[in-house]
Amino acid sequence: MPDSLSLASIFCDHMVFQRNKPLTIWGTGPVGAWIKASLLQGQHHLLTERTQVDLAGRWQLHLPSLSAGGPFQLKVGHGNTSLLVDDILVGDVWLASGQSNMEWKLSWQTDDWQQEVANSENTQIRFFELSKTYSAIPQDNIPASAWKISSPLTSAEFSAVAWHFAKRYQRHTGIAVAIIDSSWGGTPAEAWTSLEALVNINAYQKDAQNMQQHGPKWQQKFSHNDELEKQKWQLLDSRTAFADGKLLAADFDDSTWSTVNLPNLQAQALSDIVWARKHFQVSTLPRSVSLDMGELNQIAWVFINGQQVYTKGWQDTTERVHIPLNTLKIGDNIIVVRVANSWDNTVLIGEKERFYLALDYQNVDLSGPWQVCNNIEPKIPDVKSYKWKPGVLYNAMIHPLVNFPISGVIWYQGENNVGTQALYGELFKTLITDWRKQWQEPELPFLFVQLASYLKQKDQATNSDWALLREAQASALMLPNTGMAVTIDIGDADDIHPRNKSDVGERLWRVAQHVVLKEPVSYSGPGLAKVEAKLVAGKNVLVVSYHHVDGGLKVQGKELLGFALAGADGKFVNAHALIDGDSIIVSSPKVKQAKMLRYAWADNSPANVYNSAGLPAVPFRYSLVDF
Repeated sequence: MPDSLSLASIFCDHMVFQRNKPLTIWGTGPVGAWIKASLLQGQHHLLTERTQVDLAGRWQLHLPSLSAGGPFQLKVGHGNTSLLVDDILVGDVWLASGQSNMEWKLSWQTDDWQQEVANSENTQIRFFELSKTYSAIPQDNIPASAWKISSPLTSAEFSAVAWHFAKRYQRHTGIAVAIIDSSWGGTPAEAWTSLEALVNINAYQKDAQNMQQHGPKWQQKFSHNDELEKQKWQLLDSRTAFADGKLLAADFDDSTWSTVNLPNLQAQALSDIVWARKHFQVSTLPRSVSLDMGELNQIAWVFINGQQVYTKGWQDTTERVHIPLNTLKIGDNIIVVRVANSWDNTVLIGEKERFYLALDYQNVDLSGPWQVCNNIEPKIPDVKSYKWKPGVLYNAMIHPLVNFPISGVIWYQGENNVGTQALYGELFKTLITDWRKQWQEPELPFLFVQLASYLKQKDQATNSDWALLREAQASALMLPNTGMAVTIDIGDADDIHPRNKSDVGERLWRVAQHVVLKEPVSYSGPGLAKVEAKLVAGKNVLVVSYHHVDGGLKVQGKELLGFALAGADGKFVNAHALIDGDSIIVSSPKVKQAKMLRYAWADNSPANVYNSAGLPAVPFRYSLVDF
């Protein structure tokens, strides 16, 4: 039992309370002690409430709702003991959750991030990021963190999407805006859903019941796994293997290493911590040197003649690197790379036609045989992805928050569920309904990002799991007080983490203006209203009508792209499309009687229909039963 007074970790200096909702304060203390909480403004006691610590050493009390404002102080105490929380504001608090595209920090090479950070001084924007943890059993303790006031000293580590959302929100409303960031890269939606909700979904029922029935046993597995995780990162971050420089030297004896042709493809993937060495010759010292290794998946260190010239983190894309001129020497030179993959232990080095040193205007090709070894350092521990298990992130990173009032949720997730897209529609709606139940707000605003384009564009329309996942996401719009930010146009074929987070945050903010603030704004791109079959100039066409045209349909580019038609045989072909007022006429000479229509239905679509507000049209598919 606790023998001293404490507050839940979210109640600390610079915090923000949600306006216009009753507040709950909680913590621990000596059993039976009477706790008094007072809200102060300067020398004025605005209100005081009392409660008693229960037999489990916990206490909780309630304060009436407050209007936006501040700063305030919260004083909590019993007897001669007191705690003081300073610089409290009251405004709108948003929970930002999901996987890596929500977690993605401003400084992780997002577009124009240096300028964003430099201009981020704003005492009315505050962030609280939960530490990453998971649990088989619902937790009450909020993973320790601290509130951070937005400034150039703090904002580089803010969620980029949440920052761009909060910045616009605060600028428009003039009140304090707070973000509680509870996100974790590479996690599926079922991990963020409570077990009590998952037992009602057939696909997750068995695993959820198992977690409920054997929680302590799973906790033991999780603890062991966490130790392995620590060992893994200690190993990856270690410099022991090359601290003395011997491994990096040209005369290091690598004759016992394997000779491997690089770049290597997925079928020839390496594992663990891979060291690779290659000699190259320089006849004349160049005036400029750069290095392009295409892809180093996913953590890498690169050395030339013993000097470290490049470091790549897991969140970085592999860059072309300018090399200091004094790095090279006439004659024999050595390049050494250390590469590891913290995600799935699958190491790929290099990329075809992007694997060379550029010396002035001449390229030194680095492809071909390298000396390679993965036994220099210990093997990477076999860490399980237990954070994917049903309910475990909800238990540890959502359940502890449910007594803390919020304005709503912004959510960016789905990439990790693409492989099970058929289950996502029910799962996602269950998650939303579940969180609303936990917060005891049946219509808590829930705003989400539809997945951006990813992977290589294809000339012809094909089936797509990514498109199906987007459709499953959009199905959640049937729930009240939901809204979707479409990002089909700002993806990256080569990177599942698009670096344009500004447009994502802005589009979420537009949705918030409509759903939460009830303002008459353009908040959605054109959405399908109806499809009609017509005969135009002797040709069978489909006329697609839209909602949310907002001033007229627009095309970015010379011609409309992204439409595909199929007849009764189900074979889709790219279609011709033409804007006609608030509709689009779609046809193809290859399809005489269209039965099915798709728009932006691909992993990565060139679709380019917008409204006058600059918002992209919502992807869709449509089947005509008879016409």
